[in-house]
Amino acid sequence: MRRLVARLFPLEERSAAAALLERYGAAAHEREPLRGRVATLKLSGGQLARLESLMNHARQDYRDILAWAEYPEEMTRPTWQLAPPEVEQIRAADRAQYLAWLAEHGDS
Repeated sequence: MRRLVARLFPLEERSAAAALLERYGAAAHEREPLRGRVATLKLSGGQLARLESLMNHARQDYRDILAWAEYPEEMTRPTWQLAPPEVEQIRAADRAQYLAWLAEHGDS
């Protein structure tokens, strides 16, 4: 997680970003802490204020953060009205974009 923070935030903001991330997951309803933290980092785009806002949202409903980060195209499309092959294509593209982001910014 430290490497991901280091790749997204300038040196002077890294400790503040790490502190924000560490606060998530303490309460019982704050599920999937690692996945939620990575999702908020992705969505923050390296902006500390945005990270704080996203972390606050995650404390309310972490599922939104996961969906926005992991399924961006699916969240904007009426998949319930689409043919199954089209839905699968959207999901595959969403997964590919998330994996590409992880490969670019992750701990590799």
